[in-house]
Amino acid sequence: MKIRKYPLLGSVVISSFLLLGACGDKEEVSEAPDKETAQSEFGFQSFELDVDTADQKDAIDASFDIDISETEAEYVNQLESNNLSGNDAYTELEPIFKEIALTKDMSKEEVIEKVTQAFGVEEYTEFELEVEFSDGDTQEFNDRK
Repeated sequence: MKIRKYPLLGSVVISSFLLLGACGDKEEVSEAPDKETAQSEFGFQSFELDVDTADQKDAIDASFDIDISETEAEYVNQLESNNLSGNDAYTELEPIFKEIALTKDMSKEEVIEKVTQAFGVEEYTEFELEVEFSDGDTQEFNDRK
């Protein structure tokens, strides 16, 4: 009985390509600051925003997360036709994060006002924001109109 090596080899090669292809993450930021720098500049290490307007569901969808092994960013702004991820998203979000300068002691109203102004939203129907601050404390800010 003769063993056929080629079908097995072909399967291994195909599996390797599939596995390596799945490893890439389009949201990963290669030019991100380290955790300490981001925390001192922004005051937080994770930011998840979803804003709906009367004209557009998911008008603004922004996320930024610094993890132990990687940093990810995604920014969708339907009002300005932006759909960015990775380094491009971080480039757009960085000045906004510096502008809003969120702190744990801000009121819900103050956070919502700063964030909506920074992202160019005049009126919203639903506002959802989750922020993990530098000390690990997570706060949620939600509002519906």
